[in-house]
Amino acid sequence: MNQQEQQFEIARLAETLRQVQEQIQKNKEISGCHQHALKNSLQDYWNGGGGSAIDEAQHVETMNRQRALSKHSHGTARHLIKMLKSPYFGRIDFAEAHYNDTDKIYIGIGSLASEDGEFLVYDWRAPVSSMFYDYGLGDAAYTCPAGVIEGTITLKRQYKIADGHIQYMFDSDLTIDDDILKELLAKSVDEKMHTIVNSIQRDQNQIIRDERHKVLFLEGPAGSGKTSVALHRIAFLLYQNRERLTSQNVLILSPNYIFSDYISNVLPEIGEANVVQMTFQDYTARSAAHIPLRLETRTDYFEHMLVSNANKQRAATISFKSSQLFNEVLTNYLNWLAADWINEHPSITARGETLFGQNEWQHYYQNSFSMMPPAIRLEKIRTIIQKRMHDLISDVRREKIAQLTEAGEEVNEKVIRALARIQARSELKPITDYVEKLTTLDALEEYAALFSDDRLFTVTGTPIPGNWDAIKSQTRKLINRGILPYEDISPFLYFQGIVQGFPVKPDIKHVVIDEAQDYSVFQYKILAQLFPNSSWTIVGDPAQSIQPFVNTANFTEASKILGQEQTLHFHLTKSYRSTQAIQAFCQAILPSAGESLSINRPGPKPTVIQINNHEDMATTLLNTIQTVQSEGLKSIGIITKNVTQALRIYPQLQKVTKATLLIKDDDAFPTGIVVIPSYLAKGLEFDAVLIVNTDAINYSQEQDSNILYTICTRALHRLYLFYTGSPSPYLRRVDRSLYNVSG
Repeated sequence: MNQQEQQFEIARLAETLRQVQEQIQKNKEISGCHQHALKNSLQDYWNGGGGSAIDEAQHVETMNRQRALSKHSHGTARHLIKMLKSPYFGRIDFAEAHYNDTDKIYIGIGSLASEDGEFLVYDWRAPVSSMFYDYGLGDAAYTCPAGVIEGTITLKRQYKIADGHIQYMFDSDLTIDDDILKELLAKSVDEKMHTIVNSIQRDQNQIIRDERHKVLFLEGPAGSGKTSVALHRIAFLLYQNRERLTSQNVLILSPNYIFSDYISNVLPEIGEANVVQMTFQDYTARSAAHIPLRLETRTDYFEHMLVSNANKQRAATISFKSSQLFNEVLTNYLNWLAADWINEHPSITARGETLFGQNEWQHYYQNSFSMMPPAIRLEKIRTIIQKRMHDLISDVRREKIAQLTEAGEEVNEKVIRALARIQARSELKPITDYVEKLTTLDALEEYAALFSDDRLFTVTGTPIPGNWDAIKSQTRKLINRGILPYEDISPFLYFQGIVQGFPVKPDIKHVVIDEAQDYSVFQYKILAQLFPNSSWTIVGDPAQSIQPFVNTANFTEASKILGQEQTLHFHLTKSYRSTQAIQAFCQAILPSAGESLSINRPGPKPTVIQINNHEDMATTLLNTIQTVQSEGLKSIGIITKNVTQALRIYPQLQKVTKATLLIKDDDAFPTGIVVIPSYLAKGLEFDAVLIVNTDAINYSQEQDSNILYTICTRALHRLYLFYTGSPSPYLRRVDRSLYNVSG
């Protein structure tokens, strides 16, 4: 790049920033006018003292429009202020086929046009901007409403602009140069997740811009950018579908609120409002709020099962209730409940007359009301029976009035009628109670009853498992203690939803499920019912499935539930998070995770440190923290297997450091030094990760290899593992050349 070209770019940036400044000033003036108009409208409304319904409706419509204009002005101002710091990050010169002109296309986080309509900066989501991510120099094409536009890219340039100044720029014929990625990733991170618009790779861009598939499954190794891609896909869909999609129509299901807080910066950075975020536990709490049992929390479940002496019978029960067999028998039982169950209901008779025949149960339950949930069908039938009882009730009351009058014990007509009602109600109570019983279907009672006998299998004709008696006993023991076990929550909520109906959310048009490898078949079934109008982005990594003893659903099973005919499975293969040395170490811990490509970012090998006794653990951790901080690294994750271990080590560190303890799902993500259990660290990343107690007792079970792999992959630049006694067998199988030894 010669000096003349450099001067051109400097002048071009100055002109762009001048345009941004002008538009910020005009936006302030427009925003002030909208605010003034809204204020006057509100004043007129209150001073008017009412009026006709038409006048009032007009006032309301005017104020709503002015509020919307004011809100839009504020949004535009925020967008322009962001552009004032860095208006663009890329440029391509594109010569459209059959035309002589070459367009200079500058690409940034949002669009910017001059007064005469000339585009100065194109939004990264615009159709033409896709070429920046998909092509190097040479032939290129993009798709827009007019069709496929072909041509040639003659120049591709990347910039780093900060606070309105070009820090560097260079030309490249690659998509996004690995050197850019290395430069970005080599930095210390002490904040939340950020946008990757200036480093999106070609395969990531294809996922982000996909609109043809209702369900998109994105699988990839730790650090492959799955969450970032999902968030940028949300931004793209909002950009493409402004007329029918807003941030309130999009939902992100996060593993916990620590993770939700961690990713909360991304969408605002690229000019979009944050979308609705919740966890599956939120749905659980709302849907089961009325049941007289305490739901076992996710934390309690992990704390009970992430120990070396975990209850083996409980483990077997958890495994069964997340199995395909349990899914099948429970589904078959629900099908029976929704159809043939009613065949056992008898006729209802009173005083020798049939009020409701046995064939009518079948007629209404299986035909007339068959589109409703079973419990609602029964309520409808109860109403029909109650209406038919009106004449009977009137007849009985008249008889009682006649009897009381004839007896002559009461002379007050009002008292006689009151006594007649009471006596009639008493005589008919067995019938009304019987009707109530036959037309009531309590989901919790029915679900709990499945573990008191063998009906789950006898009704469906399925062979009874050999350990069924032990599973029933384990379940009843917890329910009798007033606890709905963690492994029963999703099956019960699905059972309850089928029986009583789901709280459907038709306004949600797109759902992102993060850490989807931890979802069960029942959870997917519930979500499919809750969001029937939604498209889906589902991201996960089977290697990072850490729920002890749970058989989680694979993406093929989830695809069948959510809509197999419109599904795309995409597999990312490159990891961008860790250094090459850390990545090689992690893959050796869990060979089944498969080998992933890296960007060859250098860094020291992980260090495995033996400590003589647990009393020396805190001292060794503090020394390591000081070493890491002396290297300029700020974000440090001290990861334990469970909360018990975190609570043990935290007080000793807190005396010397400003460490933060994260042990609750709803904690906010802090900066600096964090002490956190393994299952809350999922999805997060740190400059340095220090893993406590990687010994043969703590990490020896089958599921422990996935846990250890997952927490090791949280590290960007440094990884340390500490143990006393003997190291974990998953450490012993790692080739000695892949790590350093200390202690």
